[in-house]
Amino acid sequence: MDLIVRRATPAELDRIVPAYAAACADEAVSSWVTSGRELPGALYRDSVREALGADEVLVAQRADGTIEGLSVWLTLRSAERVRREAAVLAESAGADPVLRRMATVLTLVAQRHPDEPHVFLSSMGVLAASRGSGVGSAILRHRLHRADADAQPTYLEASTPRNQALYARHGFEPLGQPIALPDDGPRLQPMWREPRVTGG
Repeated sequence: MDLIVRRATPAELDRIVPAYAAACADEAVSSWVTSGRELPGALYRDSVREALGADEVLVAQRADGTIEGLSVWLTLRSAERVRREAAVLAESAGADPVLRRMATVLTLVAQRHPDEPHVFLSSMGVLAASRGSGVGSAILRHRLHRADADAQPTYLEASTPRNQALYARHGFEPLGQPIALPDDGPRLQPMWREPRVTGG
């Protein structure tokens, strides 16, 4: 599959939201968080809008513009931001079961988040029909090439053994023990990748 990987812009919000929702609908953590319920639409849209404006949303698309995969990357100096966001959501979740589960995820992963400067792959999703065709690898190669050029380490949490194997093929290694979500939730494996030396 011929793919173009590029950064999405805030003007593409209405196009990015449904594509990202479709790509992540059956992802392990998303499925555990929602447990058959719907994620509040405004919250999801606000999250994507914020990522498009403040962070880096990469899309993998065909030449005709069809989106096959998406990812969100954050450049962090420490774990402060993820810990702060987890605390804010935990305080505001109230009795909403979806928001409470989301807050649980953010709180648990924030406790283990590295405190040194790094690039954080916050999430990545591929449309179901395109899984296994190299979309995820194309996105990773694109962003990791720049991380190597900038001498930046990269961090993520793999939500399934299959995802962990994909990331391992791109140089990520397990960082400590998995993070177990409660109520038979998935086990998230923190992974770290040191930048590779490029050039001569």
